[in-house]
Amino acid sequence: MGLKPDEFFSLELWEFNSYADGVAEREKKDAANCILTGYYCAYYSNGGKKAKSPNELIKKLYTKKQSLSEGLKEIERIKKSEMKKEEL
Repeated sequence: MGLKPDEFFSLELWEFNSYADGVAEREKKDAANCILTGYYCAYYSNGGKKAKSPNELIKKLYTKKQSLSEGLKEIERIKKSEMKKEEL
């Protein structure tokens, strides 16, 4: 996040949480800008053909994160698929 150890320990908890929220928001905006840049590059290089709308990808950035149980289910699903690959 760009904090030095002495800066980190000098922050109160609410200050750190605010800082972390700001960093996360900046990263989301940067990712949205990258998605839009890719969209316009594809749009203009292909003459507007086959350029997928970036709206769904950007919406995924701003949707609620996974719950713990959903995350654990996803991990189990990935482990099972890896086990199947190893068996082949």
